[in-house]
Amino acid sequence: MENEEKQEGVTFGEVMKVIGHRIWYILGAAALFTVIMVLLLMFVINPLLATYSMQFRLVFPQEGDAAYPDGTPFFYQDLVSSEFLNQAKASDGQFSGVDVNKMIKNGDITIEAEIDTDRDVVTYTGRYTVTVQASYFRSDEQAEAFIEAIANVPVARMRSDAAEVNYSSDPDVFNSAPFEERILLLAQEKENLLAVYDGWIGVYSETYIVRYNTPDNGPVVRRLKDFRDRVAALFGESVRSDFESELEFGGYYAGDLDAYKAQLQAEYRRNEAEIGRITDILRGGNSGIMLASESSSSGSSSIVQMPDLSQKLAELITRNNRIDHWINASGDVEAPTLTEENVEKFAARLSEEFEKLNEEAKLLTNVISAIYTRGMSARFDKQTVTSTGDISMIVGAIGCFIGGFIIAAAVVYAVDTKKKKGTPSDAAPSDETPSDGAPKAEL
Repeated sequence: MENEEKQEGVTFGEVMKVIGHRIWYILGAAALFTVIMVLLLMFVINPLLATYSMQFRLVFPQEGDAAYPDGTPFFYQDLVSSEFLNQAKASDGQFSGVDVNKMIKNGDITIEAEIDTDRDVVTYTGRYTVTVQASYFRSDEQAEAFIEAIANVPVARMRSDAAEVNYSSDPDVFNSAPFEERILLLAQEKENLLAVYDGWIGVYSETYIVRYNTPDNGPVVRRLKDFRDRVAALFGESVRSDFESELEFGGYYAGDLDAYKAQLQAEYRRNEAEIGRITDILRGGNSGIMLASESSSSGSSSIVQMPDLSQKLAELITRNNRIDHWINASGDVEAPTLTEENVEKFAARLSEEFEKLNEEAKLLTNVISAIYTRGMSARFDKQTVTSTGDISMIVGAIGCFIGGFIIAAAVVYAVDTKKKKGTPSDAAPSDETPSDGAPKAEL
């Protein structure tokens, strides 16, 4: 009975004895198991569990003004849109295998904006964190480069847009406007250009240095104040006043000159007739009384009181003198001013002022482009991604080795025990003696 219990029971010493005899097999199996599991952990399990995140800050030339150069608002959510992500992918050949469409479809990339709350007023700090599933990248370095590329997409866009913002006026609109409106457009364009410079001087200072290169003149290095002064010197108040006075004196017209002259000639004749009628009334001593009587809807007469006829007469005479000066309506003016040659000269001088201001507008585009090139950037606190949700390789390797050792030891012990049970016992009966003890019969 004791022998049976001893055979059926298992002691710790017997287990360790079996393991000791097969220790190298067990260690080898555990090591192989560890290598396999570590490879699975590195290339399969961790990429499925881990996420990469990286924080950066977008610095705009106008601090706190998150907008494109043309004034279009900037939305940080666009950074993880299909358009931006595909542009980031196209920026470097190493991202050719990154499936951004799947990334967006599965929601495997997100962005968060840091906010600052002051007295219940929420403002964005310009700092953002992009988090993306690790399985889309071959390595940490590729993930870092991809997130950097994402952050630089709006930087590249704003720099490019700044070089294309057009501050010039449309020549067709200018040349098709009446002369009075052209003078107004010139004044407005100058004010607009000065306002842009004043805005940037308010952000930086008058002494802020602008640097850019030109194809013809090479590098340009000037202060913001210098660029503003160039605009301020154009189309000043005295120049505008001279144009307005000359326009009034010459009666210039931008359009069908012959039709306009015919219109003025007809007005001259009407005025002459009115002047004669008022003169006759004034000679009769009826100044300031009614000139006409009209019937009302009820059939009764109503008296219309006219302004002082002397004042009306003076206005008509002044107007006709101007018309006569412009087109020689009376036939007595030797050098009328409203001629095609004079109109063309006046229009050409206005166009010269327009071209000067438009040249400064093009120069302003170069200035703004230089400001965005220098002032728009993406800045990173750390140039490395932070990995979360994955299993430490050291901890995983230790755990896998321990697990592999236990499994290998159990297998070795089971195999060894099975072999022992299959070995014949020393007390087995002989072929010569029957099991009941009787002599074996001979044939």
